[in-house]
Amino acid sequence: MGRWMRNRAVVLAIAVVATAGVFVCAHLSLKESSPKGDETVAISPPTVTLWFTEAPQMAGTSVRLLPKGGEPLDLEPATAKEDDPSVVVLDVSETLADGDYEVMWRAMARDGHTIRGDFGFKVQTAR
Repeated sequence: MGRWMRNRAVVLAIAVVATAGVFVCAHLSLKESSPKGDETVAISPPTVTLWFTEAPQMAGTSVRLLPKGGEPLDLEPATAKEDDPSVVVLDVSETLADGDYEVMWRAMARDGHTIRGDFGFKVQTAR
């Protein structure tokens, strides 16, 4: 009986460890952005687009765009794409002047867990 219980405990421990890895990998994270972090773009981007590993809850998700060291631009809130809610888009309704910009984002997973991040890009038009 003792050996059977030990074997059962080992099998249970292996199952817990294997399952934990699945949950960690399945958590919300940012996969890609456009513009990319540290990218220099030749024209003012019409949008800032974020691709996540899963669809965030938009009630707890936000994207802000600001000139480096400045105040956030007054833009409409970001929205999820209807055909792919894991893609969040911030419409940039004004033409950005040459310079450095920072994107600050916050996203909420379905379980309520919130992640944050930021990245910069540069607008440098040809003259």
